[in-house]
Amino acid sequence: MKHASIMRNKKFVFDTNIWVTVLLNNETNFINTIVREHDIIIFYCEELLFEVSEVLQRPYFKSRNISIKNAINFIKSVGLFYKLSLPIKKYIPKDDRDDYLIALALQTNSGFVTSGDRHILSQKENLEKKFTKLKIITKAEFEKRFSI
Repeated sequence: MKHASIMRNKKFVFDTNIWVTVLLNNETNFINTIVREHDIIIFYCEELLFEVSEVLQRPYFKSRNISIKNAINFIKSVGLFYKLSLPIKKYIPKDDRDDYLIALALQTNSGFVTSGDRHILSQKENLEKKFTKLKIITKAEFEKRFSI
């Protein structure tokens, strides 16, 4: 049983806003280093890749010249693909577009969802109470865990 909890502590799901921030701030080497040195897994799914592509097409991000192809390739290079089982339950009352992230964490037995989204963060207490092995953390909390 202890082994399962150790494994869960090495499994993460990043929200789209985390991936986009990493790309905007050119923190790809930092994420690569964490994945490699701490042997963690960051799961992604088709829905996440679609959302990242969609967000990067917005005018603000287009003006920052972030290649969608390179962004997707980066996520694929550091992450592990998981095909979600459907249908996805409702987890985030005010933004059902984020339900897939919680589903991804639960279906992959991940210990953490890293997000800066106010809808997800506002449900932190409820989600952590209902799913006691799941933690919702911010990017700063993730970085603090792995400060090199």
